[in-house]
Amino acid sequence: MSKVEQFGKYLLLEKIAVGGMAEVYLAKSSGANGVNKFVAIKRILPQFSNNPEFISMFKEEAKVAINLSHSNIVSIYDFGIEQGQFFIVMEYVEGRNLRQIINEMKKSNKTFSLDQAVYMIKEAAAGLNHAHRCADSQSGKPLNITHRDMSPQNIMISFEGETKVIDFGIAKAENENEATKAGTLKGKFSYMSPEQSEGYPIDPRTDVFALGIILWELLANDRLFTGSNESAILRKVRDCQIPAIRKINPLVPQELERIVMKALAKDKNVRYQTAANFHKDLNLFINTQYPDFSTHDFSQFIRDCFKTAFAEGKEKLISYAKVTLTEEPASSTMALETVTAPQMATTKPSHQMSPVSLAKLKEFTPEMPQIDELKGMTPESKDKISLDGLRSAAVNKKPTEPKIPSYNNIGQDTRVTYTNYSQSKSVTQKSSSSKDSILEVISKMAMILVLSVMGYLGYKNLYSIEKKKDIAKKIEQPKTVEGKIEMAATAATRLSVSSEPSGAKIFVDGVSTNQFTPAIVTVTSNKPVTITLTKEGFYKYSQTKTLTSASSLAATLLPTPAMGYLNIIVRNGGESPAIFINGVRLNEKPPINEYAVPANQDIEVQATNPFTNSMDKTKVKVMTNKIQTVELILGRKQQ
Repeated sequence: MSKVEQFGKYLLLEKIAVGGMAEVYLAKSSGANGVNKFVAIKRILPQFSNNPEFISMFKEEAKVAINLSHSNIVSIYDFGIEQGQFFIVMEYVEGRNLRQIINEMKKSNKTFSLDQAVYMIKEAAAGLNHAHRCADSQSGKPLNITHRDMSPQNIMISFEGETKVIDFGIAKAENENEATKAGTLKGKFSYMSPEQSEGYPIDPRTDVFALGIILWELLANDRLFTGSNESAILRKVRDCQIPAIRKINPLVPQELERIVMKALAKDKNVRYQTAANFHKDLNLFINTQYPDFSTHDFSQFIRDCFKTAFAEGKEKLISYAKVTLTEEPASSTMALETVTAPQMATTKPSHQMSPVSLAKLKEFTPEMPQIDELKGMTPESKDKISLDGLRSAAVNKKPTEPKIPSYNNIGQDTRVTYTNYSQSKSVTQKSSSSKDSILEVISKMAMILVLSVMGYLGYKNLYSIEKKKDIAKKIEQPKTVEGKIEMAATAATRLSVSSEPSGAKIFVDGVSTNQFTPAIVTVTSNKPVTITLTKEGFYKYSQTKTLTSASSLAATLLPTPAMGYLNIIVRNGGESPAIFINGVRLNEKPPINEYAVPANQDIEVQATNPFTNSMDKTKVKVMTNKIQTVELILGRKQQ
């Protein structure tokens, strides 16, 4: 068993995943009567806790996901800061992601049946449809969420046969500032839509396209968009040449092929316009073609694939349920949206304040806001949730009746008990006739005075420490003086960006600035930043710079050649006819849809039957952005 770590009110039991900037743990929280609830906790790695861009992305993920509540989406329970690290508490799913399942099945030469593949994508479409339609829980306004990173890795399949969409880390809610990696680099290249790969504005139809890719791959038992490098993959995505699925897997019914190809239409206006429509057709297909399909049978299939892992997982959870820690950790939980450093009161504590020890003062840490409170946060309200407000609320809270702490067995097991002050006074009056009693009372009062002084000194010391932290935080903040930026290690600086021609959209580290050249953008200093410019009709321009002071970047954009598109149909070509364009053989199999070729020039198209050596060829000239159909009939007499 791995080492157990206390993390706030959670026990981190086992690290189950790690990425470049965050890690995921299996954890548990204990409820009433020792009831254990297993959760998954995603927290930022310590070295990125001061990265404002990543912190912003992490917060955005939490704010987006907290509004989502659907059986096909992994639930979010809690989020905040603990021990200086941002974290999200999620539903723990006993299972594997779809990529892991596919890889495991390949080892044993297993494949999903058609009904199983359709079922998983249908369920994922239902979850995405909920996200796309989700509204803010307080205002009721649509959030217009797009996942942007749908892939097999982000679809969880539980051992119970449930399908759940995960990781809305780069999802974007409309009208929110983009704080996540965006533009052409957002998401996994092999599962991008054509418009996403070009850096154009995207919407839920991009998620539909990604789901279509996953379904195509499940049915073909192969990858759709592959290449030797990222550029090659993106080029294939942009060309969007989708092989007919029935040519690869003849068992696929014609109706299912129609559904897949509609989801994968290059033109997003031809695609399913909503995930709901995609789900509707898949649901109708599985109900009509496979009326005997059972989620129980599917669940059993998944368990059989991971029989050993399933059994070991059950045993592990049973053992983890018994794990406890004897030491109670000191909490460092803060409000999620802390926009100012703590500001303690400048006046001394009132004499009416109940005396408290330094140990008790350390317990005055702010509580995490409840999830229901965070759901309704507006930008204005977030700014008001600061650490000083939460702390002052705790420190200045007055009890209804003053109580005085007394200590028993000092130096051993020290425990604090409280005596009603008025009761103590009454006892003193009644015992005034006795010398011993008077001495006892005087002794007690002296002890109370000493403890009160100690409590005050402790409070003053804590206040001094917090004040120093406050000053330190203020010093670390970049300041603007007379229009010039004083830079700290993580300060920002200005970059003047221009291009020829102008009007190119500017991205910083893949994040859209919503500005167009020429413009001045703010970037992080003393670290590499990538500036990307995109403009329709021109090649994308990208340059990485490390700035220590204000600088400039001037780019010359190269025009892309005008393109047209060919639909190629081959008759009498046999099973695998060879197709050539200008003498270059294509890897694609006919029929070929919207194959990109240079526009306004002669293009020679040729097809050959490798078994009969029959061939046909023709020359065409395609106009810019137009689609032209070419039909080749092998064996016909050449003119």
